[in-house]
Amino acid sequence: MRRLMVILAALLLGASCALADAAYPDGIYRGFYYDGGIEQIAIQFELRGGVFDSIVYRGVKYKDGDYMIDDASDAQKATLRQYQQLADYLIGKGVEAIDDLYSPYDIVDDVDAVTTATMQSSKLISALWDGLNRRPYKLVDTTKLPKAEPYADGTYRGAYMEDGGEQVALEFTIRDNRFTEIAYRTLQYRGEDYLAQDAGEPVRSIAGQFQALIDYLVGKDIAGVNDLYRPGEIVPDVDGFSGATIRAPKVISAIWDGLGRHAYRLD
Repeated sequence: MRRLMVILAALLLGASCALADAAYPDGIYRGFYYDGGIEQIAIQFELRGGVFDSIVYRGVKYKDGDYMIDDASDAQKATLRQYQQLADYLIGKGVEAIDDLYSPYDIVDDVDAVTTATMQSSKLISALWDGLNRRPYKLVDTTKLPKAEPYADGTYRGAYMEDGGEQVALEFTIRDNRFTEIAYRTLQYRGEDYLAQDAGEPVRSIAGQFQALIDYLVGKDIAGVNDLYRPGEIVPDVDGFSGATIRAPKVISAIWDGLGRHAYRLD
């Protein structure tokens, strides 16, 4: 009987590990926390086998400024060190360790000019889950992606924002877990609007490549989003731009953001 219990426990552990792997495939993820119109936390992390392999801050800001610039104040630098301690704590641990960040006093040190009370671990928690919900930004090695779960028929909206700006925003319709319509609401980068009527070359060429990505999805199952990780097989080359170089991960991220938010309208 005891041997049977051990076998069952092993099977359950194996199943839970498989589910964890399926839910969070190996890859590089990006997540964000916005508040008050400010990108307060921007994070990039890599998962391997469901474990954090690396975590890098791409941005740490608040109303009093940018905490990552060279001339940040002593208080800002001290707070940044605490955020780094939180990230370092997660390295080598599974995603379940994110819950430990709800008790930052057990992880970070009080330092001169700042206390743990001024460091908001909840912002990092939110950014990490945002990244996980958006699926991998980039794949590593031979990542196996999970199949898409069923989603309600309806219209969805999602976006990818970075550096304080909305770079990609999409609206799409799902019927029987297939894309029936999809269109950009926003497509821009560093002040260049790729949807502008008066856009010139090469902006129109790049916009055409982005359009080819979403046109590919129409009529396909939601799992077809995974194909966008190989844009060179979908997007035609244009003068000076290879189809493989288009920023497809931003489109992928925006789609999963929309799905994660559930239907904007039910049809």
